[in-house]
Amino acid sequence: QYKPLSLIPIGLGISAISMFLPAFFGYPVMTGLWLEEKIPVIGMIGTALFFDLGVYFVVIGVVLTILFTIALT
Repeated sequence: QYKPLSLIPIGLGISAISMFLPAFFGYPVMTGLWLEEKIPVIGMIGTALFFDLGVYFVVIGVVLTILFTIALT
């Protein structure tokens, strides 16, 4: 059986990495960093994309955990 609770730490990890990554390059925390090249279909990729992706994982994990818990009771 799938456990959506595992999405929460994955999302937190992705968000935390994208949040502190600029500090390793000498920028303030949560500064947006972008790749030099554009990807044809997606466009520009930066740390904001990964931060948002991590937040989506956390939200989906929380919502599915609540729904599965309600469904099992």
